[in-house]
Amino acid sequence: MRDRFPFGSIFLVSLVAGIITMNFGKSILLEDTGLLDQNTLVRLSSVNLGGSALFAFVLRKRMAVFFTLVLAATTYLGMAVCVLGAGWYGFSAGTFLAAGVLRYGIKGLFLALAALFPQYLVYGPALYGLCVWCEKTCRMIYGRGGGPKKEKNTPALTGRVLSLVLLGAMMAVGCALESFVNPAVLGGFLKLL
Repeated sequence: MRDRFPFGSIFLVSLVAGIITMNFGKSILLEDTGLLDQNTLVRLSSVNLGGSALFAFVLRKRMAVFFTLVLAATTYLGMAVCVLGAGWYGFSAGTFLAAGVLRYGIKGLFLALAALFPQYLVYGPALYGLCVWCEKTCRMIYGRGGGPKKEKNTPALTGRVLSLVLLGAMMAVGCALESFVNPAVLGGFLKLL
């Protein structure tokens, strides 16, 4: 579909905006917040969270965002919410990566990547797919002009539901990776740092 929102481009532009914002506002955004500072990393490396407790917490947080986007897709503002969501994730990633580099140089970049690995290998495609799903659902309900739209290429309701279930399963897998695998990856990297 040629007129689909460029969610990848929105993410990348927001990523660059986050990096620029962190560089220009580093005295306020970096030094006063404690983001990735030495004390936080020492406390993080000494914490031993139970995997199932962390999984329950992460699953609740990630699925809240997931269902918020799904519900937003059924409203007239669904596309705007998806665009804002893609922008927010890009901006957040940019500020996080920039914070790591500003604090620790190239080691900080690897620290930020270790904090995101391996769960974002699953979250990334799932969130992109969710944005596309929400856009298609919103267009299916409201059309381009605001009224209900009937297209012969619009997938059946069963296909929409199955796609949503698959995206939800991908998010759950990402939550499991974030809860059970990432602490070991991040803890191992913090010992090297």
